Amino acid sequence: MSNIMARFLAWLIVLLTAFFGRWRRLTILARLYSLLAPQTSITVNGTAFSLFTPDRRSVYWPRHGFASEPKTLTWIDGLAAGDVLYDIGANIGAYAIYAAKRKGVRVVALEPNPFSFHALVRNLELNRLMEMVTPLCLALDDTTKPAALVLGGSESGTVGNRLSRDGDAGNAAPHTLNTLAYSLDDLIAGTGLPLPSHVKLDVDGIEPEILLGAAAILADRRLKSVMVEFDSHEKAAQDGIHAVMIDGGFEPAENGDGSANRLYVRTA
Repeated sequence: MSNIMARFLAWLIVLLTAFFGRWRRLTILARLYSLLAPQTSITVNGTAFSLFTPDRRSVYWPRHGFASEPKTLTWIDGLAAGDVLYDIGANIGAYAIYAAKRKGVRVVALEPNPFSFHALVRNLELNRLMEMVTPLCLALDDTTKPAALVLGGSESGTVGNRLSRDGDAGNAAPHTLNTLAYSLDDLIAGTGLPLPSHVKLDVDGIEPEILLGAAAILADRRLKSVMVEFDSHEKAAQDGIHAVMIDGGFEPAENGDGSANRLYVRTA
């Protein structure tokens, strides 16, 4: 029903502007697009903020995103003001904004999908968090190299983005970008970004590779915890994630929130 109504209103607007000249019509549509830019206010655990939702898929985040991962919220609630959180796979910035608004945490938000990144930056501006959150539109991998990024779609808020691997059909996908992927160690060493106190890693598939590219960061005792997407992987990948985290001096904490994430905390 919502799709039919949206199509009807779009048709009506086209009809109402049909008799204007080309540039006048385009200017009217651009101004109307700006005025209609959809956003919503939301309160999570007593913390109020707003989210820009320019596409159907981005509506998921204020509607369902926070309820789907209650233990992630509990983990963020335990962070301390002055901590640095790396939100890897930040999407439109929902958790980055929650951490910055609720706990005064400084956040580095990495999102390689440019469509979601656009909404991420708009959300930071909307919530006046440009000084608290550093947004980076780039991908991470085990090493720094040119890469093909296969997008889950061209809407903000899409999931399923992945780096193409040798032998797969990535370059034939309808939404593929040639890009440069960094290892987290190279990114921090080469740019002077602050070391993370905590990492949230949710990138739809290559979590093991990103952790392998963060060996120096994992070994640094200033990193206190890592929340990593875990249960969606096959057992071999889960074993790989677990081994890297154990080698880095971390142990799994109790999860049990029904999500695919596992929390690791430093013990050594």
